[in-house]
Amino acid sequence: MPKSTLAGHPLHPMLIVAPAALIPFGFILDAMHRATDNDDYANASYYSLAGGLIGGLAAGVAGAMDYMAIERDTDVKRTANVHAILNTGALALTAANVVMRKDTRHHRGGSLAMSALAAAGVLVSGWFGGRLVYEQGMRVKGVSPVQDVPEIKAPGDAAMKHAMLAAEKYVPANGPVMR
Repeated sequence: MPKSTLAGHPLHPMLIVAPAALIPFGFILDAMHRATDNDDYANASYYSLAGGLIGGLAAGVAGAMDYMAIERDTDVKRTANVHAILNTGALALTAANVVMRKDTRHHRGGSLAMSALAAAGVLVSGWFGGRLVYEQGMRVKGVSPVQDVPEIKAPGDAAMKHAMLAAEKYVPANGPVMR
């Protein structure tokens, strides 16, 4: 299966912008609705989540094409599995939330919790997506011109990375490959 590209560049990173922004923003709007009871926030959240879902499905198709090119039983496949599992979960929660609220935008049956979990899933998945690119070189052409530039690290950065890598080891490194 060919990798997804647009004008010679990977398509998946271009498409992730919508779900990466709209799903967490939908949660923020849901929280604002809960805090203020202003219906405008509930309406805006619904459309933000719906847009994030549509964008996430498009990004998922492009990501799946890239995923199928990764060799089995490698660290890259394992990281891609974590990334895919988190995104699938976030999109499933978002889809359930949107369907549940299609008739009324108000919170119903755990919709705020679904928004929070979906936002967390997208954000953590973004970390693993960054690992795929910046640490494992997924879809990176040539050598990065900034590899020797020092990094500015936030407090607790090393502990967070250690926790993420420790959790990743519990996910299998196998999965389908098509050529």
